[in-house]
Amino acid sequence: MAIPSYYFKEKFVKMGKWVLLPADSENWHGPHTSEYFKKIFGFGKGTTIIQTLDNDLQHAYFPKFYVKKIYTFIYNTNKSNYLALANILKSFYKLKDKAKREIPKIAVADFSKISTKKLIDLYRKNRDWAHRVTPYDQFGWVAEDYWNLVMERILVKKLKLSKGSPEYYRVLFILTKPEEISTTLEEKRDVLAQAIKLKIKKQSISRASIILAKKYGWMPVFTFGIPWDKKHYINELSQLVKKPISFLKEEHNKLIKYSLIRNNDLQAVVKKCHINEKDLQIFVDFGLTLDARNEAEYLVSLAGYYLLPMYDEIARRLALSVKQVRFMYENEIVAALWGKLDYHKSLSAKGSIIGWGYNRQMNKRFEFTSREARKFFDHVESYVKNMQGGEEGQGLCANNGVARGKARIVLLPSDNSKVKQGDILITHATTVDYLPAMKKAAAFVTEVGGLTCHAAVVSREFGVPCIVGFKNATKKFKDGDLVEVDAGKGLLKKIK
Repeated sequence: MAIPSYYFKEKFVKMGKWVLLPADSENWHGPHTSEYFKKIFGFGKGTTIIQTLDNDLQHAYFPKFYVKKIYTFIYNTNKSNYLALANILKSFYKLKDKAKREIPKIAVADFSKISTKKLIDLYRKNRDWAHRVTPYDQFGWVAEDYWNLVMERILVKKLKLSKGSPEYYRVLFILTKPEEISTTLEEKRDVLAQAIKLKIKKQSISRASIILAKKYGWMPVFTFGIPWDKKHYINELSQLVKKPISFLKEEHNKLIKYSLIRNNDLQAVVKKCHINEKDLQIFVDFGLTLDARNEAEYLVSLAGYYLLPMYDEIARRLALSVKQVRFMYENEIVAALWGKLDYHKSLSAKGSIIGWGYNRQMNKRFEFTSREARKFFDHVESYVKNMQGGEEGQGLCANNGVARGKARIVLLPSDNSKVKQGDILITHATTVDYLPAMKKAAAFVTEVGGLTCHAAVVSREFGVPCIVGFKNATKKFKDGDLVEVDAGKGLLKKIK
């Protein structure tokens, strides 16, 4: 099917760009994911994707009418029952628990010894779990700005808080803090526990690192990330044990009592500000949305971790590199394994750019030829604006605070090693692939994103300043620049 003419008449917004290859991109934007989205929310989701294969980037777009459709859905869902959307979003937690149990089962000790049929079956099961969880991330991704203005209106007009003040952000982040402890904080809690054992001589650093790597090594995989191994945790624990045991115990105790502290802080703000239940639910819905976004990404990492040896075996059987395998769509990988696709010819035909889109009903995907993809990409990039971010010289505060340090421009996960303790991480957008750098950074600055994006959530969990939506940040600053982040004002400046 040729690209429809209305694609050149419809107005699109850009959601951003990420380092993702076609097979990885289908985790989020393939037809199977759209089907699961419809089962959860009642209507399909069809992202328009352009893959620029010469730089491994995925560019994501939505027609403006679809963003409006999401907003209308939220409003209508809660119109007669303000708890209705929360009930839909809470279905994620049951799925999350099941996914954490089932995904590790989709593995064998030696993939080289199984049949092609078995390999394909395991590959499809692994991808199916990624497809099931990503709709919860995608919903919050598209819908995020719906809540921003609503929450701002309550904070400023009803609670009489000064927009952008420290108290404004304090109240906002308390009201939207998820009830359940995140995977990020679970890992941090367990690292602290092992550090405390080391300090009191009840654990060896080697044994502690093995335990942590086995339990959390999968976390930064996502697409291009490298699993955390024993060496990673030896390095991290070696730094932690230099700190006073009183500090380690205090930080660990905060995470042990996460839910209690969160609930007490929430009730104190509700009482002080006299927030009614209906207004409070708006913030709770937002908290559920950002938590589902963050945790869905971790489930994709979990699936990705167990996918790594599958990719190795698929590549071996097809006599391709893993990267070449990931240049194919999921159905192409399966067809190639069955011997039903001339994959060398298919890979060659992709050229340097490919893409896909959906019909207006968001229930049918069509793939662009390389020529069509180039034509649409040139057209849409001539006018499109980012959904989030876009102001020159100022971004959105995702976590308040001030930090100074050396700027480190991280354009790819392979650049993570550039970031040293206390540096300022500046990137287009983060995913869990960037966690190794984020653990060391004193602050994060991203070019796109909002309050539910990965960088925003992790910054609040790590307690570091964060600015999102700072246009062209990776171009305005250079590695080694001494910079200051004033997150409350959304400002990043070079210190002379």
